[in-house]
Amino acid sequence: MLSVDNRLRFVGLWLPVIAYIAFIFWLSSAPRTAPSFLKWPGGDKAFHTVEYAGLGVLLLRALNGSWPSKYEWGQLILAGWFIAMIIGGLDEYYQQFTPTRSSSVLDWSADAIGALMGQILYWLKVSNNP
Repeated sequence: MLSVDNRLRFVGLWLPVIAYIAFIFWLSSAPRTAPSFLKWPGGDKAFHTVEYAGLGVLLLRALNGSWPSKYEWGQLILAGWFIAMIIGGLDEYYQQFTPTRSSSVLDWSADAIGALMGQILYWLKVSNNP
């Protein structure tokens, strides 16, 4: 049985992840045209990369906080990247059914790259500041 402190820690680690995923799907639900800064070639891919970098940071933070000494960083990054890729795939699938939205393997690839970049940045920050 988890103590109250452990439950609060778990919620504090994973609630931001869940809220961020909800935000991603909320953005995907909005049947509106893209802002002008996303209309330049590759602008939407850059947005996907930055969007999922944030998810990557939150996922690795939550995974590391949940199992800090049980797994090595490489295992945590791989697990977080896998989770982010599943979420990105589900998001792209969801967008197929949203008016004015499209689904793309390139968008999903940008999601995966962004998540990995976010995790690496988080790892570099945390591993250099013990």
